[in-house]
Formats: sequence, C-alpha cells, structure tokens
Amino acid sequence: MTPELIERDWLSFRFWMRRCVLPSCVIVAAILLLLGVISDDMRELNHSATIVGFFTFYYIIVRGGHILMMRSLHFDLLTHHEALYRERLKDVSPNIMGRQNLGFTLARIKREIINTTKR
Repeated sequence: MTPELIERDWLSFRFWMRRCVLPSCVIVAAILLLLGVISDDMRELNHSATIVGFFTFYYIIVRGGHILMMRSLHFDLLTHHEALYRERLKDVSPNIMGRQNLGFTLARIKREIINTTKR
C-alpha cells in the first residue's frame, strides 16, 4: 500500500462523490417518489421532503468531513514522517482496508510513529 493509492482510492473528491453523494441522491429521489405516491397532501409532502433532504444533506456533509479529517491526518504524516509512514503502509493490506478502517488505521500508524520517535 502506498500513500498515492490511499489518496486516489479513498481520500479523493471522486471517491466522496461516487460512494456518498450519488447513492444519497438516488435514495432521496426514491423516497420522494414513494412519498409522492403515498401522500396526496402537498403540505405533508413538503414537510416530509424537507426532513428527508435535511438528513441527506447532513449525512453528506458529515461523511465529507470525515474524509477531510482523514486527508488532513494523511498529509500531516506525509509531511512530518514520510519515511516511517511509507514503511508502515507497506505492512497494511489493501484487502483489509475499508472505508471505516482507514481513519483508525491512519490514527494507529500515527500513534506508532509518535511512540517510536519519542524514544
């Protein structure tokens, strides 16, 4: 595993759009179509659409924030501890790396690097 691979596959704008924004938009469209079929009252439909839209927007923003935090951690490790960071990333298998595990893996690597540099 290399830092370039992490940037391209998990920390890019393209990844956020493909894995977060587009599926959310499809789900919102499906829910709104279902609500349109179920409800005839336009006022109720507007309230439901507002609630669904708010929570979708909230999810997209929070997920984007997580990706930005992981990007910040990644670039911090690249600028301050590049050699050790690249060495630690060689041990990480891309198969176990997932969207949820990336932040924890980067934090663990940073903790290990800080602990070894303090000694």
